[in-house]
Amino acid sequence: MPVATTSFLFCVCQTGAEGAIAEELAGSRPTLRRAFARPGLITFKDTAGEVAPDLRLGAVFVRAFGASIGPVADMAGLVAAVRRFCPEGQAVRLHVWERDVSRPGEEPPGHQYGVQAAEVRARIEAVWDETGRELLPGARAEHGDWVLDVIVANDEPWWLGYHLHGPEHGAWPGGRIAVEMPPEAPSRAYRKLEEGLIWSGAPLRAGDVAVEIGSSPGGASYALLRRGVEVHGVDPAKMAPVVLDYHKDQPGNHFVHLHRPMSLVQRSDLPPVLHWVLLDVNLAPQVALIAARRLAARPRGALMGVLLTLKLDDWKAIRHIPRFLNSVSAMGMVEVKATQLPSNRMEVFVCGLTEKGKARLQEPKQEPKQEPKQEGEQDEQKMKPAPKRAKKQKVKPAN
Repeated sequence: MPVATTSFLFCVCQTGAEGAIAEELAGSRPTLRRAFARPGLITFKDTAGEVAPDLRLGAVFVRAFGASIGPVADMAGLVAAVRRFCPEGQAVRLHVWERDVSRPGEEPPGHQYGVQAAEVRARIEAVWDETGRELLPGARAEHGDWVLDVIVANDEPWWLGYHLHGPEHGAWPGGRIAVEMPPEAPSRAYRKLEEGLIWSGAPLRAGDVAVEIGSSPGGASYALLRRGVEVHGVDPAKMAPVVLDYHKDQPGNHFVHLHRPMSLVQRSDLPPVLHWVLLDVNLAPQVALIAARRLAARPRGALMGVLLTLKLDDWKAIRHIPRFLNSVSAMGMVEVKATQLPSNRMEVFVCGLTEKGKARLQEPKQEPKQEPKQEGEQDEQKMKPAPKRAKKQKVKPAN
């Protein structure tokens, strides 16, 4: 029996970004027609034909996407959909997640993502043998996996889709990025930067030197310090003590506060060797990029790249993003990409790499510096036996 295909595409995003995605894709994929939308989910019909599972979308505001199967009312509907759309003998990676209920950081008190998804996943696993397909262990997708996407929301049918995992897809369900935020982290900027580093694969290493423009109160700076980086923070506002006291009065992996606005920083105030420029300020992107360019565009032989968070006035600012990215390229970046991270609000994260930074990507990866465990903590990975890997049958990519 031939495998079924679909001409529909699903896109998952931040609540409120559905219209921005429609506008973004209207320019890059004119054959798409808007079909259905719910907060954090929008679908399209491709008038040109079927949506390939290995589609490359290249949309900044899309967190997760794939070929759309549509809603199913019950478990029998899910089993039937897997049989129709998944090739026989194909091992399946299961991704189950919840749509956003609000903008990041504005969730109702006590709300925690993942609880509902875990319950649904357990129910699916209990009947999975009925699909006749092998289920790969765990949720983290690997290159070439055939992934079944299950999107859940309160009092609504599950929405199904599928994709062939590749570089444009997040490894975790729904494009969410697993970041454990330490309780002492001064702000949400810790999570945002960690998500950005994981998403971009930026080759930041222990021993690097970074300048962060707009560092107060220190969330992102603290993330860098924990990774072994020397951080010079530019901000007229106060920094959190946990940042200022980190390896205080020691060379290398510590924090230096330039307690003034960027406009008053002189070249002599900055470290002689600089690997990374970071920026997260409440300024219009055009103004923020000028500040970043002051550091990055000057001849700096050691510079690896820039990691920028650009604030947007509203969703209409999407039309200006290509111009913003061109401005980053003009700083000497040979590879520039952008996304709206799960923890971003009305903002986008931009990673730009120099030739030197791009070359470092080819070098052996260095494990991030880990903070020592507190007394009583246990390493869960050592406690759990490694699951046996199911064999995967690779799907031949569409031409």
